[in-house]
Amino acid sequence: MDKSEQYQNLSFEQAVQGLNDRVEQLESGKLPLEESVAAFEDGVKLSRRCEALLDDAEQRLNILETDAPA
Repeated sequence: MDKSEQYQNLSFEQAVQGLNDRVEQLESGKLPLEESVAAFEDGVKLSRRCEALLDDAEQRLNILETDAPA
């Protein structure tokens, strides 16, 4: 499994935890430049995964609202 597939298989909670971990790493200021860039890239991918999952949940809720009797 390549890294992009790993992100696609994360739950929302896993993605948020990963994002929090990357933020902590970056805020520590202890990472070398290359590792900082890699952590930032991971953070962006994790953020996009969270956004996609939230968008999906919103769509599902919208469908339920439109299907609900008035």
